[in-house]
Amino acid sequence: MAENHPANALFRSWFDLRVNEMELKKDLALFEAAWGALNGQTAPFAGYRFEKRRGQLSPFQLARLDEPFRRRARFMPTEPRTWLARMFARAPVVDLASKLETEPDAALLALHAPDGMLRERAVQTAPMNDTAAVTALLLRCNDWAAPVRDGSFKRLQTVLGVLDQRALAPLSLFVLDRSVRWRRGGAKVLERMSAHPAWPSAVKAMLMTTTNGPLAKTLRQLLRHPEFDWALPELAMSASSAFVRAVATETLLDEAARWLDGHEWVWHDKVFNLRRKVNLYAKRQVVVTDETKRLVLRSACFDKSAKVRCLAADFFIKEGPPSEAGLLALLHHDKAKTVQERMAYFEKKWVRNPSTQERVRQ
Repeated sequence: MAENHPANALFRSWFDLRVNEMELKKDLALFEAAWGALNGQTAPFAGYRFEKRRGQLSPFQLARLDEPFRRRARFMPTEPRTWLARMFARAPVVDLASKLETEPDAALLALHAPDGMLRERAVQTAPMNDTAAVTALLLRCNDWAAPVRDGSFKRLQTVLGVLDQRALAPLSLFVLDRSVRWRRGGAKVLERMSAHPAWPSAVKAMLMTTTNGPLAKTLRQLLRHPEFDWALPELAMSASSAFVRAVATETLLDEAARWLDGHEWVWHDKVFNLRRKVNLYAKRQVVVTDETKRLVLRSACFDKSAKVRCLAADFFIKEGPPSEAGLLALLHHDKAKTVQERMAYFEKKWVRNPSTQERVRQ
């Protein structure tokens, strides 16, 4: 019970936040050291450490680094400040624009440069041979400078021609999440990525294997349209994330897809300005066969997540006892308190209530 105490959850969230802040500062220091080395400062192995770390960053981590680095790199000195330091300096001021053609590491770093002209040049010359490089190109598709955006979309069209499902899968969650937020190029980026023949299978592979990130929200947004309904049964029974399994199971058992469609304020006391924000959901009907529903329901009863097992109990409360009595016995002996409470209500409604029993006989 102590593990589920609210104080422990608060401490874990605070600890994770501190760890993320420390990782961000460390990565910024690596990027700044590489940027200083490009500008003629003495920084041994800075380029190697930058390239090694850059390849390890996820799309969300790289996006988090982009704006802070550009803001801080703008104020970094590009040459020795004092006359004494300039006298003993071994290297002159470096022309970064000329280095982008010959040094791939310089072009990959210049994708995040504070100078828009350098970013425009880097978009044209940077090698797009890993996930981090394509992520940086997608970030530039939402750049504030119009020439950078135009060059990024032209390069993206070329890059998409050589990307397969394996390369698209790590990018799909990032694109689906950020395209809604980006006001300059978000819709266009999603349109280009969605037109790729391997995009549906890449999105499905991402949802099947990924365990971190805004997965449930992303899946609900995908379900606005029926083009992705074909993947729901496999996601409900085999996805690695419990949140993905829960959304897919709920959609199939209810035969309706729901997604967030805004908010509204519910007032408790206008005199004291007490109100609460409530989510508004839109929905559409989903066609589900009886066999698919039976398989998904059975899988939900045996799911390792109590959240998914609760969905199976809710279905029994709504529809009545299943044909397989063993499923009821399984949920009755469930260790999760939330499942036990639902099954107690099921007993009260369908076993002890004479009117309900009469409806079942009819």
